[in-house]
Amino acid sequence: MEFDDPLLPILETYRVTKDCLKVTQKTIAIENEYLLMDTHFIGTSKEDVSNKIIKSRSEAEDSVVVLLWAVFERFIISYVQEKGMLILQNKKQPSSFSKKFYGTLRDAVERWKIDGILDMFKNGWIDPQLIGHAKNIKKYRDWIVHRNPAKASTPKATPETAHEILSKLIWEIQTLSS
Repeated sequence: MEFDDPLLPILETYRVTKDCLKVTQKTIAIENEYLLMDTHFIGTSKEDVSNKIIKSRSEAEDSVVVLLWAVFERFIISYVQEKGMLILQNKKQPSSFSKKFYGTLRDAVERWKIDGILDMFKNGWIDPQLIGHAKNIKKYRDWIVHRNPAKASTPKATPETAHEILSKLIWEIQTLSS
């Protein structure tokens, strides 16, 4: 089975962004004003620019984790909706009931808690530890998005780690379907 990783383009874009920040950092270090023309770095101290680049990299990492989670969550919801379509093929139910039931299921899945959906895969199909790691990424994603100062930060998930865990989970779920 060929694996189509919907998260890979996000990770690749992040890697390019990270490399661009490295190149910019090196350009600042050698004080090449020609390469810095038409940027906000002209007239800014090396230290300030360096600090801004470090902050930008951290913000980019967090944004990538949020985006990876969003694409992963859409995959999970779409997967459950697709599997729910089997209800329409049930010849023991009246067609009108099956259509109404599926429509309700399709709409309701959009509001289900993702933790509950992930728990459905634990029943011997997928390693519960992998699902636990995915839930930890979600906790970090929630912290990034809400940044509630009354709540402590959860352990940081890097883009690479988030990609590895979420892609593996997608692959395992796709493998269940084949």
